Formats: sequence, structure tokens, C-alpha cells
Amino acid sequence: MFIKPDTIDITIHKMYAEDGLELDGILFEPKKKTKKIIIHIHGKEGHFIQNHFVTVMGYTYPLYDYAFLTFNNRGHDYIADMLKLSTQGLEWVTRGTAYDSIEEAKYDINGVITYLQNLGFDEFILQGHSIGPHKICFYLADKPKYHIHKIILLSTADVAGILDVYVPEWRKYVSFAKKLIDQGKELELMPIRLWSNAMVSAKTYWDYTNENSNIWIFNFTSPEKGFKHFNKIDTPMIIINPENDFGCPGVTSDKRIKLLKKNTVSKKSTFIILKDAIHNFAQSEEKLTEQIVLWLKNQLVF
Repeated sequence: MFIKPDTIDITIHKMYAEDGLELDGILFEPKKKTKKIIIHIHGKEGHFIQNHFVTVMGYTYPLYDYAFLTFNNRGHDYIADMLKLSTQGLEWVTRGTAYDSIEEAKYDINGVITYLQNLGFDEFILQGHSIGPHKICFYLADKPKYHIHKIILLSTADVAGILDVYVPEWRKYVSFAKKLIDQGKELELMPIRLWSNAMVSAKTYWDYTNENSNIWIFNFTSPEKGFKHFNKIDTPMIIINPENDFGCPGVTSDKRIKLLKKNTVSKKSTFIILKDAIHNFAQSEEKLTEQIVLWLKNQLVF
């Protein structure tokens, strides 16, 4: 059980992506105001408070003068009804993992940062988990609207490797997805599902599986594909991957560290494998948060 410290305030916020989607979030901040904030971007079919480490971070970061925002991005849950601003006011639209795409992440990130600027924050740290790091890397490599001071990447998943292991017939449906898109049926659900039994639209399936996919970033199982987007980022970063991660099938911890080091241009990069941890850091939440806090305080020796 996690106990909220008395020195932390928690508030609920509704923000809007650049294209009008309503995004719900929870803000943890110290009672003594700070201008520094860590923004958490959850992964595929997750949501803003799903993983227990989010609560631990919300109760910990403010103790070290960092506010913490966790919010529902447009890819939250398997399929979700969301409100969207339109010329007629608010309308309902269907989103969620089944209709998500990495290219649209910038609308969420920009909208959230604009909102936070209006609250007085001016130092932004992006934190992502699972597919979250992919969204952060694409955002930073694609002429970002806002300056990001640091990034925290957790459980950097090898999408192509996961597909090969957990969706072995995925290649058979790539051309079918493209055909639906060409017919104007991009939102039609596919006859195949992604891992975790996730329903997926033609648009999103193509986003995950085409040979030029922007989500094929951390190619641990096939390093010849490169680490595009990630290999352009010079932002100070920490990457923490669990020792036992289904997101990097068959790849040793040593190899993951070696490939990350080889493919970064950041001169201030830290890579950690958290011993005995799993993809969602269950039972390792406090160890994970402790490593990040130490990094933020520059107390780790590398």
C-alpha cells in the first residue's frame, strides 16, 4: 500500500491535444511550487494510472522538487470513447490502442505541454513506458515544438521482435491492411490481433507492421534494422529496462546495453538493467523510482 505524503497535492486535469482530443490527467506536485515537471506517457492499451510504479513516482518525485503528470494519451485502453473539440462543441469519437499511431503522439504531447506552460511550468522531462519511449523518440526526432530537457525511457520494447514471437502470422496481413487503407477503410478492424489480444484497425496495423514503420526503433533482435529516431536524440536520458522483459524476446541484458550505447549520440546517457524486474516493474516499483531520483540528483556514478 502506498501512502501519500502530506507535502504533496494531487489534482485532476482535463487537457486537449492539438487536434482537439480531450486528455484526462492527474497532477502530483509539491505544496511548495516548482517549475520542473515529469510527464508520463503510458504504453499500448495501458492508461494513466494502471501500473503501480506510477503511484510510487507520483508520491516520490514531488519530494525532490519535480511535479509529475500522468495522463491518458489517445492510445489508452483497448478501445475507448473520447471527447473531441469541434466547431459544434464537443463530440464523441472512438480511439484507444486499436486506432492509435505513433505519428499522432505529437498532438498529445504538444497539447499537454501547452497546458502545463499555462500552469507555470517551464522545465519539461518526458517519461515513457513500453510504447511510450517510441512516441518520445519519434517526437524528438521530428522537429519537436517544445524543448525537452531530459527523457526517461522505461522498458524499451522491440516491436518487430515481439510481432515475430507473439503474432507469428503478422506478415500475412500487411498488404491486406494497406488495401483497406487505400479503399478508405482505415478504421476497419483487422481479422488479426496484436499481442495482448489487442484489436487493431487497418491504420494502426499498418503503422506497426510496414517496412518503414516509425515504431520499429529498438531493434534488439534484428540490429541490422538500426535504431532510427533514437539514434538522432542528443537529449540527456536514462533508459531503465527490466532484466526479464517480454518486450525484448531472447536478447540478453548485456546485448541490450551494448546496442543502446552503440546507437546513441547523447553524451549524457545512462543505461540500467533492473535486476529481477519484469516489463511493468511489478514488485520493483520503489527500486525503479529510486534509480530515477538518483539520476535526477546526479548521484549515480557511471
